[in-house]
Amino acid sequence: MATRRRFNPGFKRQVVEEWIAGAGTLAQLSRRYEVCPNLVRRWKQQYGDGALADPESACGGQDRQQRIRELEQMVGKLTMENALLKRAVAWTAQRRKEALSPITGPNSARSQGGAN
Repeated sequence: MATRRRFNPGFKRQVVEEWIAGAGTLAQLSRRYEVCPNLVRRWKQQYGDGALADPESACGGQDRQQRIRELEQMVGKLTMENALLKRAVAWTAQRRKEALSPITGPNSARSQGGAN
């Protein structure tokens, strides 16, 4: 009698995620990985219930909260840098516009005094 094959959660998650992403139909994935379509359906149910969660992502709440804080700080920093760069681009564009203007440009023939 043949022994039962055992699949690790990573393999199950990979097959289910390919099916969800549309990388192939259920029949195609079943043939490619040599598993029964009903087994893939059962894995999808387990995936939806969270039984196939990535062990790294299932870390403690404290680690996750710390990572979220770090990412939020990074987003804030990048937002501030983005705003600064936008202001710098606007300032440079204004200076170029003024430099090219015949009225305010560097070679403009401005009046040196009042009307004569």
